[in-house]
Amino acid sequence: MRLIEWLYDRPAESTVAWRGSERLTIAQLRLEVAALSAWMASQTARRWALCLDDAYSFTVALLACAQTGVQAVLPGHRRPAALAELASNLDAMLVDGDWPGSAELPFPVWSWSSVMPEALGRSSTLPLARSELPLSLLMFTSGSTGLPQPVLKQERELLAEVAVQAQLWAPLMQQTLLLATVSQQHIYGLLFRILLPLHLGVPFWAATLTTPEQLCQVAQMWRQPWGLVSSPAFLEHLDPALPVANGRWLVTSGGPLSTAGATLSRGCLDLAAVELYGSSETGGIAWRQERDHDWSLLPGVALSVDAQGDWWLDSPFLPAGERWRLADRIAWQDNGFRLLGRADRIIKLAEKRISLDEVERRLQALDWVQEAVVVPLLLGRRTGLGAVVVPTPQGWQWHADLGNGRLLWRLRQELGVWLEPVALPRRLRCLNALPCNAQGKRQYAELKELFDEA
Repeated sequence: MRLIEWLYDRPAESTVAWRGSERLTIAQLRLEVAALSAWMASQTARRWALCLDDAYSFTVALLACAQTGVQAVLPGHRRPAALAELASNLDAMLVDGDWPGSAELPFPVWSWSSVMPEALGRSSTLPLARSELPLSLLMFTSGSTGLPQPVLKQERELLAEVAVQAQLWAPLMQQTLLLATVSQQHIYGLLFRILLPLHLGVPFWAATLTTPEQLCQVAQMWRQPWGLVSSPAFLEHLDPALPVANGRWLVTSGGPLSTAGATLSRGCLDLAAVELYGSSETGGIAWRQERDHDWSLLPGVALSVDAQGDWWLDSPFLPAGERWRLADRIAWQDNGFRLLGRADRIIKLAEKRISLDEVERRLQALDWVQEAVVVPLLLGRRTGLGAVVVPTPQGWQWHADLGNGRLLWRLRQELGVWLEPVALPRRLRCLNALPCNAQGKRQYAELKELFDEA
C-alpha cells in the first residue's frame, strides 16, 4: 500500500486529529492535502523542509509531498546558521508561523498561515491523477564525522516498520487518543505520532505536550482512554501530585529510561513504559517493557556478530540488500540482549543525539579558540558537556577581562546559532595546551579531572 492511500481508505467523517476542541476529519485532510499539493506543484521547489510543530499541519504537508512527488526534508531543528549549511539539500521550507530567521536563509521560507488560505482558494477537490513516485524523505542526524548526516528514508522502509509496529501495539492503541511529548521531526516521533496512528485510524492530539500539567489537563478533558508517545526526560519529571487516569499505553524512546522515570510512570500514570531501541538510520531494532529486562528484537529483525566482534543488523526497515553495523556494543543473553554503550562519539543528552565531534568543530571555528575538546560530565543528576579550550592571544585577553564565567556565556552565545541548547557546553576550562600521552592521544581522564569540584 502507498502512503497516500490512507487518504482514501477511511470514511470521510472519521477523526484524524484533535486540535483542542476542534475535530479534524479525513474529509478535511483530503481537502487540505489536495490544496497544498496543487500549490506545491505550482512552485519550482522540489525539496521541501517541513518545520511544522503542529502534528496535523505536518501530516497535511507530508501527504502533500507524497501526492506531488516532491521530497520531504526533516532538518530536525530550525537554527538559521545550521539550516544554511543544508541549503544544497533544500529548495524551500514550510514553518508554522512567521519565522524571524527567514531572511538569513538562501531559500524561501513559507508560513503555513499564508500558504494554506492561498492554496485552499485555488483548489477544492482531490486531484484524480496521483503521483506514481513513492515518497522520499530526507532526515538529518549527527554522524561520527561531526557533520550533519543525511539519512534517506524511502516510503517502502517507513511502511514496513509501520506494519510491524502495528502488529505489536494495535490492540492497545485502538479506541484511544494518541498524545505526544516528542516532535515528529525525528524518526521515532514520525513513526509513532504520525504514521502509525494514520495506519490504524487512531486520532492524535495536534499539539505537543511539554509539561505534566498539560498531560493532566488533556486527559481530564478527554475522559477516555489515551496513549502517550514520550521521551524518557518527560517521564522523569512527572509529578506524583498530578496522577493521570485512563492511560492505556505508554511508549518511550530516544535514550534509556531511568529507574526514576520507570517508577514515576507506574505511580503517576499507572503504566509500564514500552521502551524502543533504534536510530534514524536503522529504524526500530528492539523493544522491552521493564527496564531491567533484556531487549527483544522486533519481528523480522536479526543481529549477527563478525570475527572482529562487530554486530550487524539485517532489517526490513533498511534499503533492500543493505546491512548496518551497530555503533552500540551489546551482550547477547538467552532471551535477547543488553546494551553496553556506544562505540563511537555520539552520545545522548536529554534524548537528543549529540556528536562530540560536531561540538568540537564548532568550538574550533570560533576566531578566539585555537584548539578545543569536549567531554561528557555528570553535573548533579544530569549529563552535560565540559569544554576544554586552548585560546588564541585574543581569547586569553578576553579570559583576563571577562573571567571564566562570562567567557563561557560568550562561548554559549556564539555556539547557539549552530547547536541545540542541550549541546552547548556548561563548563569551561582554558589551558595552554591539551594534555596528551606519548602517542599524541588525548587523555580524557585527565581532561575530566579538570572539572572536578575542589
